[in-house]
Amino acid sequence: MKLGIIGAGPGGYEAALYAAQRGFKVTLFEKAFVGGTCLNLGCIPTKAILASTELFDHIKEAEQFGITVAEAKIHWDRVQQRTLRTVVQLRKGIEYLLKKRNVELITAEARYLGDKRVEAQGQVFDFDAVIIATGSRPLELPGLKTDKKRVINSNQFFTRREVPKKALVIGTGPIGLEFADIMRAFGSEVVAVELAEQVMPLLDPDVSLAFSRIMTKKGLRFITGTSVDTVEDLGGKLRVSLTNGQTFDVDEVLIGVGRAPNSEVVHTDRIKLDRGRIVVDHTLQTTEPGVYAVGDVAGTPVPRGALAHVASHEGIFAVRHLLGEVRQMDWHAIPWVVFTNPPIGSVGMSETEAKRSSIEVKTFNVSYRAIGAATAKARTEGFGKLVVRADDNVLIGGTVVGMGADLIVNELAVAVQHRLTPEELAEVIHAHPTLSEVVKESAFGLLGFPINTL
Repeated sequence: MKLGIIGAGPGGYEAALYAAQRGFKVTLFEKAFVGGTCLNLGCIPTKAILASTELFDHIKEAEQFGITVAEAKIHWDRVQQRTLRTVVQLRKGIEYLLKKRNVELITAEARYLGDKRVEAQGQVFDFDAVIIATGSRPLELPGLKTDKKRVINSNQFFTRREVPKKALVIGTGPIGLEFADIMRAFGSEVVAVELAEQVMPLLDPDVSLAFSRIMTKKGLRFITGTSVDTVEDLGGKLRVSLTNGQTFDVDEVLIGVGRAPNSEVVHTDRIKLDRGRIVVDHTLQTTEPGVYAVGDVAGTPVPRGALAHVASHEGIFAVRHLLGEVRQMDWHAIPWVVFTNPPIGSVGMSETEAKRSSIEVKTFNVSYRAIGAATAKARTEGFGKLVVRADDNVLIGGTVVGMGADLIVNELAVAVQHRLTPEELAEVIHAHPTLSEVVKESAFGLLGFPINTL
């Protein structure tokens, strides 16, 4: 079977690698670099920089561990160079795998014409099935255009010659928070503005409050319940006026909210669009049978975030659906992480979402202070929270704030995916001393028998 895939981001290239191993003849179209936004302008470069800033934060705290470090400094240009090396190394790795697995890579802009035909480089390619995985781009806010110099979006951050001394970040979702934390670590004065009434609107209010307090102590300033009204160029500075009447003079404004789908690839009325996204069903098929859309460009019947790992999973699901191995996509246990210091990891439904859906729940919070490993590492800022459905005691969600949350959330994802109960979680022997014991402690707490906390 001939499979055409448009877009070589996580959703496209992983589907290509998997399909090639399953016997498909795969042609992959990419107009820029393999790896897409995630590898080249998003997940990977951001995490490479955050690895540097996290280490720098730890070095500044070395004295409490009995280590003396004289005048540690962090250098933006050197961090940039390491980040670029990381991106190039991973990009070359993907290109090598594509070549070894006989995936035909066509570096050109492609258009989907309908009837499983793709146009690129002046040619029309016919396929038995097509996967559209073209991703998304930063959203332009009305009245606030980026100039790539002082008003920038997430794509434009990595080529900055220097980190601004004063910055205002619009949005406290994952993108806004991660860039705010990067600039904080480099010594910037950072104000993060959020339209919602709390930092990180996806979180439960108690989790949001605890997280914002941690980050405020580290130097970030949050202003919620307001938005940017005007941005005035003062020459050397930008004067940002908020709708609540506050004004700030800053060197740079970073727009950290919103993604727009790259659906311009579609040139046929056989595929339906809704607010720019390609409409798909639970099989990820579009309104044209045998044509799939995955990742950020897809408008799924169940809302889910614009996440690289979701795109990867959906791409592989589409291939498996073509093989007749799966019937419907399941989105109920999607983990997501904010890679700040400390990070946030969450999966499934929050307490707030459950109550909004009229689901009665029970919750239990465990402070990192009750976890021996956290105290040994001097990383007691944080906690874990589990959410179970009251009628059947099934775990439907969980959130961890604190060191290791990006790893612990995967254990919670397994538990939510397989609808485990606190009893079943409590039966799992967790290695000691580890940060993941926060899951065990929370499970025992939900059973009414907390071990290391009251």
